[in-house]
Formats: sequence, C-alpha cells, structure tokens
Amino acid sequence: MPFQPSKKKKRRSRLTEATLTLTSMMDMFTIILLFLLVNYSAEGIVVTDPKKLSLPISTSQKMPTRKLDIQITTEDIIVEGAKIMGVKEAADNHDYIIKPLLDALDENTKKVKFIEKNNPSFKFTGGVMIQGDKGIPFILLEKVMYTCGQAGYSGISLTVISRG
Repeated sequence: MPFQPSKKKKRRSRLTEATLTLTSMMDMFTIILLFLLVNYSAEGIVVTDPKKLSLPISTSQKMPTRKLDIQITTEDIIVEGAKIMGVKEAADNHDYIIKPLLDALDENTKKVKFIEKNNPSFKFTGGVMIQGDKGIPFILLEKVMYTCGQAGYSGISLTVISRG
C-alpha cells in the first residue's frame, strides 16, 4: 500500500487564491511614466503657418531657435501675431526704414529689457525670425531686414520649409 500523506500535508496542498496588489503596480507605472516624460525630447520649435503665407523651400538642415516672430504675408506685416501695417504701404514707402515696424520692435525691446532687469537669467539676444511669403518682392524683405538691424535685432533668421 502506498504511503498516505498526513493531514497537515493535505491541508497545505490545497490551492490558495493569489491576490494582485494594485499599489505596487501603480508605483511601477508611475515610475515608467516619469522616466518617459523626463527622457522625451522634442527638437526645434513650433512655427505657426498662417493660411495666407507660403514659405519658400530650402535644403537647409539647421533647426530654428525661438526668437521674435515677424511674418510678411502678401497683404500684411505681422509682429508676434499683431498686424503692424500693410505690405502695399511698406513697399510704396521710398525710405528703407519701415517706421511702424521700427516702433513695434522698439516696444518689444523695452519689454525684453524690463524682463531682463528683473530676471538676470533672461538675456536679450537681438534675434528675429522672419517668415516671408515667397511671393513678396525682395526689396520689401530687404527693408524689413534693414529695419530690424536698425532696431538692434542683428540676429536675423529666415524661416523656410526644409526639403531634405
């Protein structure tokens, strides 16, 4: 006759239900989420593309950095989303300095200098990013760039659509 297990061993062999502790699982998912958020890297900046603006195509591979935004559509000159003047008025002006644009740039410089005075980690770089429609006359782009230079914005970047 085979060996009979004792009563103690019979009780131990019964299957027990395993419970899942959600606290440990939540901790694990939180750590994974924080790891992914810290290591997530987005390159470049978001450039708004208005419907009335058709940017030129280029083979440039350099990613843009955040600067003061000037948009030159076929109808308007816009600084940081605010219309400054019409393109026709600026093109008809025989002076190289566009006075309303110069005033807007000077106003922005005052704001940035005020922030710089109160926050030493913030610096005025004098950078401007021009989004010019490919249909605007070159003389207008030249006037805008000259006006930016006269206002102290010598770091001029032109925004294009990268083909490569």
